[in-house]
Amino acid sequence: MGLILLTSMLGGCMKSNISDRKIDYIDLTQAVELYEKQQDKGDIAIFIDTRKPERFAEGHIPGAKNMRTPDIDLRYGTDPALDDYKHLIIYGENAGQANTHAMAKRMIEAGYNGFAKRRIKVFLGGWREWEITGLDIEVSTTDE
Repeated sequence: MGLILLTSMLGGCMKSNISDRKIDYIDLTQAVELYEKQQDKGDIAIFIDTRKPERFAEGHIPGAKNMRTPDIDLRYGTDPALDDYKHLIIYGENAGQANTHAMAKRMIEAGYNGFAKRRIKVFLGGWREWEITGLDIEVSTTDE
């Protein structure tokens, strides 16, 4: 009985109260516009790749940061390294990747979106659409 109670309490702690309606979605055109603005002006947007580190190393959007949902610790709020960016664009392998939505919800829950400032965006096409279109990519070396 105690094990069942503990499991249900822990399960409840892990579940997000954030609805999908709180997530803003962008398409390839919008992602490219934000990428280009970032290249010109800086501190506009950062792409957050939610794929496994091995996949990230094989290729990712230039300047992207590889983060997984457990990297967002709700006890500490937002990461100061991300606070300067106006747009935090989350992407995964493709549009159907569950960890992309989980990351968006976790970041919203951590406080990256404010009342008037919705910075979290999910790039629906993800890595596959970016790569297939022939846009710039970056590969990480094993020395990094």
